[in-house]
Amino acid sequence: MLDRTSRTVRPEDPANRRRTTLEDRMDPHAPPPAVDRTVHSADGTALAVTEAGAGTTLVVVGGAFDHRGTPYLERLVAALADRYRVVTYDRRGRGASGDTEPWAIEREVEDLLAVVESVPGPVAAFGACVGAGVLLHGLAAGVPITSAVLFEPPFRASIEHHVDDVVFADLLDEHVAVGRRSQTVRAFLAHVLGVPMGQVALLRLRPAVWSALLGDAHVLPRDVRVLNGLVIPERVAAAVGVPVLVASGDVGPEFMGQAARALADAIPGASHVQLAGQWHRPEPAVVRRTVDRFVGSAQAAKMDE
Repeated sequence: MLDRTSRTVRPEDPANRRRTTLEDRMDPHAPPPAVDRTVHSADGTALAVTEAGAGTTLVVVGGAFDHRGTPYLERLVAALADRYRVVTYDRRGRGASGDTEPWAIEREVEDLLAVVESVPGPVAAFGACVGAGVLLHGLAAGVPITSAVLFEPPFRASIEHHVDDVVFADLLDEHVAVGRRSQTVRAFLAHVLGVPMGQVALLRLRPAVWSALLGDAHVLPRDVRVLNGLVIPERVAAAVGVPVLVASGDVGPEFMGQAARALADAIPGASHVQLAGQWHRPEPAVVRRTVDRFVGSAQAAKMDE
């Protein structure tokens, strides 16, 4: 059972900041400016939330290295905000959000619930990479989301654990505990996301990018646990009771597409779509079209009931 104790800060709280530009103020057709605010989860953890746009509420949960304001997430929000009220948040331990020990997957679900309950419904959702895993747990636990698009959660197309994956989160914990943040990030990129080591080496040659990745090293073991040791959580998937579309690209590691199809098979009534020309960072315009079609069809079906 979910603990629905949550609250948002009052509008006069200084954490509620409106972000706008001169162009926004001059354009009468521009979507409402972004608003930054704070939501408190059931255990009191402060979560940094941003809303942008107007329309159907769409909660977006990004990947392991996505925060509010990171370049890819900003592009994604910009592509969605003229039709949706786009809600993004920094997951606990990341960005401007707080962190309360002990961590557990249930706390991530409570965080998602607090964010969802702080906005007007109905609420749809889009999750990418680990964010899709967070949404999967939330949907199974009954967080009131009416439909969701899950893009390439990096499971393996199996419901049986491999011994290396079982201990992988513990290995990352050991790296973090002794300050080996670079090793933590390298291992996560290669083992979880399937990034070739040559590409990982190139990332290290971009100091600003690599520094940003290192900033999230301490929470990467949690993400492996969110992903059930990289194995599809069959019982969790079977507990989902709302329309779900699992999407994958056709560019990138083959296991991503295999896992997406297997996850769609594991979720009752879910479907799978392959997006041509897309990799693990799908183009925002393609995400927009996919969300439009699926969320719109799910809403129409609900109205027909």
